[in-house]
Amino acid sequence: MGRDQISQLQPLKFCDGWSVLLNNLNSEKRTDEENKLLILQNEKRNAIIKVIYRNNQYHIKVVGLKIDKIYEEKSFDEIEHLLEELERQIWSVGSGVLEDLQPLSQQVPNFLRLRIPAGWTVDYITIKDTDPKALEASDDAWLFDFSQDLLQISHKPKTKNLLLDVGWYPDGDPTGSYGIELIKNEDWENPVEDIKCTELKELIKQLDNIFMKVIKNEY
Repeated sequence: MGRDQISQLQPLKFCDGWSVLLNNLNSEKRTDEENKLLILQNEKRNAIIKVIYRNNQYHIKVVGLKIDKIYEEKSFDEIEHLLEELERQIWSVGSGVLEDLQPLSQQVPNFLRLRIPAGWTVDYITIKDTDPKALEASDDAWLFDFSQDLLQISHKPKTKNLLLDVGWYPDGDPTGSYGIELIKNEDWENPVEDIKCTELKELIKQLDNIFMKVIKNEY
């Protein structure tokens, strides 16, 4: 999977705890009789979300991780309707709805949509799709949406241990910037990537580039 293929992945709103086991979810027309597009796993919630394309329809299924149980199954003709339901399930299941816990919000938060390929786990996420370039210096969003702890996702295959960390530095400062660090084998003193940017589009581009390099074993 190269840069173009990553850019073709459907960006999704995630929440804490989801691991991406498989991600081939894009808007390309399908010709295969059956095609597995996405598998997400949440160990804390003991749940798996699967997306399959079969018989000219997108099928989403929420199943148990350790028990043979189907919690929910729906089908859609259009990918736009699938994505809406998928993000709802990611949020509600990730918030504990299968354990009768109430989500903090019934609405999916305005988290930044990310193209996360297989092999990564979302450890922590609060990063919003708020554009810093569109804010006045007095806007309250600086206090709530721009902290030093916006995103941590980990990639832990057998050969290496990678942690991708994103924050805004200085904390809540309109003159600050996004800081992106890629840490290998817990060596915070020597990040293999240390990038700063001030625009949301550039942040997304840099994250996509890092995902691509990991896939190509460049770290």
